[in-house]
Amino acid sequence: MSFPRKKSRAIEVDEVRYRYVISKSGASDDGHFTLNLIIQIESGDASILKVEGLRSRDYWLDFPHIESSDNYLSVKPGQVAAIIRHALAQGWCPQKSGTPFSLPM
Repeated sequence: MSFPRKKSRAIEVDEVRYRYVISKSGASDDGHFTLNLIIQIESGDASILKVEGLRSRDYWLDFPHIESSDNYLSVKPGQVAAIIRHALAQGWCPQKSGTPFSLPM
């Protein structure tokens, strides 16, 4: 099953098209939350990649007292491409059906 186009982004890495979704868990008591990144080949009929362990601080909890943006993670397309390449090197086969491939960060 492929990701809905409205809630996902497309990216092309080494001439292969993927779609990815970024979501976040609720903030913990210290104002940090976990980002969830899920990637799959655009056709949507094969294994997904789950990236776990990305933690960030909630920007809006600190606003307007922000001195530096270093504490606030933003996932950019270039980083998603690097994650895809890393997962492929670790053995993720995006064209094959199977269980989700987890990549801890």
